[in-house]
Amino acid sequence: MSDDSILLTPDAALPTVPLAPAPWSLTGTGYILLMKLPPAALDDPRHTPAALRGKRRGGMAAVMLVDYESSAVGPYRELLYIPGKFAFGDVALQSITRIYVSSMESVVNGRINWGIPKDQCDFDFQYGSDGQDRCEASLNGKAFATFAFKAGGWKLPFSSAIVPNALLRLAQVHGGRQFVYVPSASGKIQFAKVTDWSFDAALFPDLAQGKVLACVKVPRFTMGFPVSAVTPV
Repeated sequence: MSDDSILLTPDAALPTVPLAPAPWSLTGTGYILLMKLPPAALDDPRHTPAALRGKRRGGMAAVMLVDYESSAVGPYRELLYIPGKFAFGDVALQSITRIYVSSMESVVNGRINWGIPKDQCDFDFQYGSDGQDRCEASLNGKAFATFAFKAGGWKLPFSSAIVPNALLRLAQVHGGRQFVYVPSASGKIQFAKVTDWSFDAALFPDLAQGKVLACVKVPRFTMGFPVSAVTPV
């Protein structure tokens, strides 16, 4: 089963762009939020591909805002949402169910390489010298997700190498195929808090319905996206 039911631009309407096969190495800056959301928000069909509806097994959501400085398709911005784990056969794995990026090259290659349901939108990142940053994601000139952050304190090193693969593994269902992959990352993190936000729930989950459990800024990171294990479904 395909997940085209929630895509703003279906595969058939995507333009032809240069292909950039996995693996990818990326660098950039970003924010990570861990969220507690009510079940109705986690199961919102507007942000859950048809192939995963009714299969959610985990209750903690994750949100990432990323400003990639370099990648296999050049710089781009990204906003993604993971509403927890889903049943993939006998195992429960995390899955990205709603994601926007700023370049069509990232959209097309993200779907081909990892089955990630990327759509394109515009971004405005503003970094303050006092640690106060803002980000806005918009479509057709209208903002649908805005964030304001305040970061500060020590910058602590981190590496996904110390995290078991079982906690990092992601799975997607797209175009009748299942993609499983384990990203890696390293860099530094800094504690942060959300000071303001707003959402259009038709285009991105209304995070204001829930509670932020943790928020960190990643002022500089390196990330790797490997070749996926792909199987038919």
